[in-house]
Amino acid sequence: MVAHRKIATTDERGEEGPALHVNSFGGLSITYHGAPISIVWESQKARILFCYLLISYDQWLHRDKLIEMIWPGCDLSSGAKNFKTTLSRLRKSFSGPRTVNPVLSLGEAIRLDYSVFTLDSSQFKYHASSGIKMLARGEISVARKYLETAQDLYSGPFLPEEPFDPYISAERNELEKLHASVLSSLEKVYQIEGNQDAVEAITLLKNVAGMAHQL
Repeated sequence: MVAHRKIATTDERGEEGPALHVNSFGGLSITYHGAPISIVWESQKARILFCYLLISYDQWLHRDKLIEMIWPGCDLSSGAKNFKTTLSRLRKSFSGPRTVNPVLSLGEAIRLDYSVFTLDSSQFKYHASSGIKMLARGEISVARKYLETAQDLYSGPFLPEEPFDPYISAERNELEKLHASVLSSLEKVYQIEGNQDAVEAITLLKNVAGMAHQL
């Protein structure tokens, strides 16, 4: 799993955070200062490119890697042309009353501009991994806070509207595994704290998540 940089919340930084928030759990949606906004994608490939950049989020991806992901087997010349057009369409998709440039370029590599966006799956990974580490260290109350935040962030499968895309599906599976670890860790926390009602609630959630994963 790709390591993700912590994206501090507004309270943690003591300042206003990025205006745009991307929700990837339960379906792709974007909010501006908490209010839903509609993105009119210039093409389906532009949307897929954005989804692939969500997977890596703050990691640079080389153009050739993305070309192979989106147009497998395409020759170099056609791939470069397709990529240039699709990247332009992605940027154009975010033009309008609240125009932002969602993508940064560095030579032939690109990534999302995480000073513009926050992303629920990246925040989930940070809080989940932090909570699991704190539990392993025996810092129970701190672990609970991280794990409960992670559980609140996980509101459904990652980009379920793309059930067959291999790269999105791989990320979805990794996030489902991490969510299962969050539930198991929370169960241990509540057992240690003697919170039987919470243990029973988490056990129910684990059973529901397990059944959903089998569907």
